[in-house]
Amino acid sequence: MNPDTPKIVEVFWVDAETIGDTGWIGLTEAMESARIAPPVMRSVGFLLIDHGDYIAITDAIGDKECGHVTKIPINMIKRRTNLLEEDTLGDMG
Repeated sequence: MNPDTPKIVEVFWVDAETIGDTGWIGLTEAMESARIAPPVMRSVGFLLIDHGDYIAITDAIGDKECGHVTKIPINMIKRRTNLLEEDTLGDMG
């Protein structure tokens, strides 16, 4: 694999979640929401960095720019799979 070509990974991770809008929330509504487990999300993208404390992925990549960056703390990751290990993308132009 070309070291300049990021791996493509699939990540299942637990999302931190905030319930409520601006202002106060009723305690009954808060307790009902608190009992529901946070959602597990699934992301697929180019691995930009594996920092040790977090990973950063992007959904699109070019020679000099990329799409938005998603940082996921390692402790929130349930499973990570490398989908593409080899440089099968070829020259991007």
